[in-house]
Amino acid sequence: MAPNAWDGPWMNRQQLLSRLGGQHNIIYTNGLWSVWDRDQTAWKAASVNGEFCAQDQVLVDYPPKFLLRWPRFSALDHLAIRMAVRRWTRAWGAEKNAPRVVYLFHPQFYPYVKKIQADFVVYHAYDMLSLTPGWNRELEEQQRALLAMADLVVASSDVIAEELAAISGKPVEMLPNGADFNAFCGAATGNCPEPDDLANIPHPRIGYVGNLNLKVDFPLIASLANSHQHWSFVFVGGKGKLDARTQKGFDECAGLKNVYFLGAKDYREIPGYAANMDVNLMCYRVEGDVWTRGIYPLKLHEYLATGKPVVSSDIPSVIPFESNVAIARSADQWPALIEAALQGNGAGSTEQRRTVAKENSWDARAGRLNICLTNMLNDQ
Repeated sequence: MAPNAWDGPWMNRQQLLSRLGGQHNIIYTNGLWSVWDRDQTAWKAASVNGEFCAQDQVLVDYPPKFLLRWPRFSALDHLAIRMAVRRWTRAWGAEKNAPRVVYLFHPQFYPYVKKIQADFVVYHAYDMLSLTPGWNRELEEQQRALLAMADLVVASSDVIAEELAAISGKPVEMLPNGADFNAFCGAATGNCPEPDDLANIPHPRIGYVGNLNLKVDFPLIASLANSHQHWSFVFVGGKGKLDARTQKGFDECAGLKNVYFLGAKDYREIPGYAANMDVNLMCYRVEGDVWTRGIYPLKLHEYLATGKPVVSSDIPSVIPFESNVAIARSADQWPALIEAALQGNGAGSTEQRRTVAKENSWDARAGRLNICLTNMLNDQ
């Protein structure tokens, strides 16, 4: 159970589960629609009766629009959840004696856990969720309850793992994000054509690939773009929630001729964009209580797989890779580090970056997770 759609931007959920699908029967779901979703375009377009589709070795649940959660009405809400569990059980199709694992990527799914009657519970925290927008006391309580019952706790960075271990008193498996090495390396070595909407953007191209939300330091980019008008700053990703500070920076960027917003792309297209930049950025905000403090960027090893130089904000998870990623520890260091990268003096070499990425592939990550799951199942 995870909050993002399977056929949306690919994150660690899809990367890991698509690989584990060869060894396990997996149903992937975002849970039920709620009464609050009825004004959404996605709910209006949803199937009345719902459906399950086999995709990428996973059975993906598209829930029925008629079956809604009613959080304010406990009896109706519990009934809807029970009906959802019956749907999943019928679709599951596994042997009756096979152990059932509920794997949660967010504590918002805690209300489903007891109804599923799983043999094992796994909680996988992919971000410093306590610092993400919308976090509240209810989610905090649900996370604590989930940690108390979890048979396996997984975190995407050391910072997240330390926080969860301190709350739960349990060991936490740290499983960082990886890269589809073959896709990104292949795009950089000629197996992928240059995207049409990128072809007319002049070099040097300074790229960022990922969701455009309040974690991105748009005021920094506006400053860099104003002072280096011969550089092209290219953003590939859908726009998400911004706060006042980042919205102001975003608006300033949108008014500059050397800043380009190309929008969201299918995950299969992403390697072609990252591979055709001259420098790739991880320009995250580091001030205040932003969840980037615990982030392990999904794009870190994807960028490195292209072999192109990388410049990053000073975040804990990137420091171990400083020999291959240039880290800007203050705003005034960004121009010099980008310029050095453009001149071929960036951190690491093309081959060194690719070697690091290959060691941190999604295949390796999925293999490690499968060992953890096997050990959990064998300890019953």
